[in-house]
Amino acid sequence: MNYYNYFTEIEEHFVRRRGKHLLISPMDWCLIASWRDAGVPLQVAVRGIDIAMDGFVSRKRGNSRVNSLCYCHDTVMTEYASYLEAHVGESLENAKENAAGGEDKNEPANPAAVELISERIGEIKAIDAKQLNDSSRESLQRVIARLEELLHHLDTRSRIDSEALERDLSITDELLVTELRNSLSAEEMVEWEKEAKKELKVYRRRLPKETYAKIRDNFIRDRIHRKFGIGEMSIFRL
Repeated sequence: MNYYNYFTEIEEHFVRRRGKHLLISPMDWCLIASWRDAGVPLQVAVRGIDIAMDGFVSRKRGNSRVNSLCYCHDTVMTEYASYLEAHVGESLENAKENAAGGEDKNEPANPAAVELISERIGEIKAIDAKQLNDSSRESLQRVIARLEELLHHLDTRSRIDSEALERDLSITDELLVTELRNSLSAEEMVEWEKEAKKELKVYRRRLPKETYAKIRDNFIRDRIHRKFGIGEMSIFRL
């Protein structure tokens, strides 16, 4: 299973089952990422969504709809537990490979990935130095250098490991967000924390603490990206 198809297949399936043709939220994408990181195979996630949505339909009253993918989280994880139990004796890695079809992870280099990284480099260089402290300014130079290394790698390879590239971008983004966060005022962070708590109520009620914390961190990360005018550091949607 292609790394990015995992996300789009789940999104499209959930949208079809929900019956309302709106794309899922960035927070729901983060939830899908947590399933992928946990090793949930695509067909198991889809089956869990179907079971959850069938249950909702059987109890449905009026015009109510499922508004978030997190409604399906418990069922997906229950199905994943059953899947792992059925594969006792296999290594977890073998089970994941069998579910994915054992395909080669290397894919043709994507020109859009080159464009995305080039744009992120330009946006980081355009950040007003007055917004940053001395430590952050120095660290951002390391971020730029790492992105330029990734760009060079893409320019000199005909095929790439998309999963490895996404991990590199995620690690680089973590450093970027950490340094930019250090330059924010305490008042601004408190305001964002309040906003996150309000916006993510539905996630807090339904998700494990670790998964909720990951989505909450993603919410703050998006706010930091917006403040400094930096686009998404991910090739999920290319």
